Amino acid sequence: MGFALSLIAGRLVQLQGLEGAAFSKQAANYKLQVIQIPAERGSITAADGTILAMTVQEDKVVADPPQIAGSTPQATMTARQKIAALLARPLHMTQAAILGKLYNPSSRHYVVLAEGVPALVGNRIQAMLTARDLAGISLQPTYVRTYPGKDLAAGVVGFTTTNPTTLDLAGQAGIEQSFNSLLAGRDGQEQVETGITGQPIPFASQKIRPVVPGGNVRLTILSTLQWEAQQACAQRVRATHADSCTIVVEQPSTGRILAMAQYPTFQPSHVTSLAATVDLPVAGIFPPGSTAKVITAAAALENGETPATPYTVPEQITVGDGFTFHDAEWHPTERLTLAGIVAHSSNVGMVQVAQHVRPQVQYGYYRKFGVGVPTGLPLPNTSQGQLPPPSKWWGDERYTLAFGQGVAATAVQMAGVYATIANHGVRVSPSIVAGTTGPGGRYTPAPAPHRERVIQPSTAAELVGILQQVPYLDATIALQPWGEIPGYSVASKTGTAQVWDPKAHCLCQYGSSYIGMAPASNPKLVVAVNIQNPKGGDYYGNYVAGPAFYQVMKFALASLKIPPDHGKRPDVPLTAG
Repeated sequence: MGFALSLIAGRLVQLQGLEGAAFSKQAANYKLQVIQIPAERGSITAADGTILAMTVQEDKVVADPPQIAGSTPQATMTARQKIAALLARPLHMTQAAILGKLYNPSSRHYVVLAEGVPALVGNRIQAMLTARDLAGISLQPTYVRTYPGKDLAAGVVGFTTTNPTTLDLAGQAGIEQSFNSLLAGRDGQEQVETGITGQPIPFASQKIRPVVPGGNVRLTILSTLQWEAQQACAQRVRATHADSCTIVVEQPSTGRILAMAQYPTFQPSHVTSLAATVDLPVAGIFPPGSTAKVITAAAALENGETPATPYTVPEQITVGDGFTFHDAEWHPTERLTLAGIVAHSSNVGMVQVAQHVRPQVQYGYYRKFGVGVPTGLPLPNTSQGQLPPPSKWWGDERYTLAFGQGVAATAVQMAGVYATIANHGVRVSPSIVAGTTGPGGRYTPAPAPHRERVIQPSTAAELVGILQQVPYLDATIALQPWGEIPGYSVASKTGTAQVWDPKAHCLCQYGSSYIGMAPASNPKLVVAVNIQNPKGGDYYGNYVAGPAFYQVMKFALASLKIPPDHGKRPDVPLTAG
């Protein structure tokens, strides 16, 4: 017995004397718990202050059933019935449902009574619990992302997902993704001391890392114009049974994108397919067709040609190593000027124009206009288009480039081509973010965009004069007056491109475009419309995309209060003697 007692005494000395401090520290740490304090994610707003994405607090109501107990089974039942009666109405639940969860918890000390409870309701519940000194019910705050405009600018804004472990929101597309670090902020941490039930002890906490709230992003998008563009896109897709539509509205002098619409679109709050969240105006590429004729025409005008340079244009032509090209519609051989070739959208004529422009020069002008180079927009998955260098051109690529085939561009890039012409030949890099607000509340405007002269002012003026002939020709010959807006002069171009059908393995789909600027005398806006794979009936750009251009440009001029110029169409010779 003495030997056994000596062993016990020795062990006590070891635990109390030699290792006592370590065990005391371990016991203290056992009572301490680090709680993450979530940072509120910042908002995304339009240029006019409309909130496109914001974070709201919701509460999760949880119960610890053993704490809702009395000295007798009857007292326990009474206490739980009192809790159920108190919570039933604000939680929109029956008392029986609440009691069922209290008597059948998911674990001994934890059961979720309700999730997604609005913060105001949660505050009311907490006040009632405190006033009645009721224990066993706690509220856990969470943050959820909401999009008040629903699908408004969804492709630009993007969406978020919730980390199941940390419950933090993370951007997965659009501005939500590219500005995630700014919007997310930084979670804080709080060290709390817990009781034997694991519940935090009031007033026994210490913040060990402060919360850094998320910053805000302001876009250049105008919410009303964006909505109008989205409606126009949806209407044309339904009317023509097309696959998709994009509309870009750009301010030529600043490069600011005022609307960037697409259809189909998606609901950021309920994303069901990642494929549906692709931002088509910056990620989707397509052959621009005849809307790209202004690029080769600009190269020709700056290398010896004039708008009045004459050409003999048959309905069909064979050049090079037996490459044959023809116009969209039959016509007798005619004498057209360079201006007439562009205005009448003659492929045969543009093939002849391309023969006067060296391949490297033609390629260089495409790049200077922004095709085949990154746009610089701070959006994920943006495409720079497809523009192979001359060393990789196939036999007839020099000629197909002249009328917008053999090249692929995005809707933003093609809007930028016409914005460069509208801005007297100076290309301003497109922008979608107006500025950001940091955690401290300080607003920082976005850096000034890059500016580069692409063509001379005189060349730009000649192109605008040529493009002013298109609305008149469309209205009188094609009977499609979509470029004629009362009180305003409009310079525009239509385009109809052949598109590869991966299922049929042929160029048997079409892309229809309409791009224009107004007022032509001093352009303030460029509207670019592209509709892919319209089915049935006409597929030409003026018929398919023209109505959307008219609707959006007319609305934009009115909503931005741009005064009419009542400009007259300049006298540009389209035929040669």
